[in-house]
Amino acid sequence: MNMRWLIYLLLTGLIIATIWRYDFSDRPDPSWTKCKESLLIQTLTGSCTLRYEGETEPS
Repeated sequence: MNMRWLIYLLLTGLIIATIWRYDFSDRPDPSWTKCKESLLIQTLTGSCTLRYEGETEPS
């Protein structure tokens, strides 16, 4: 098997798993998505401005 086909197979599996995770699971969104800042900024500074007013707990 050519290495290129292996990479295509792995990328296809990753894409399918990502689509399945976000479209077909009933799991809530990760807690870090409640903040307006990016995950990198949250990690470096520790700040979190809540995106939605109804949320009470930042990441």
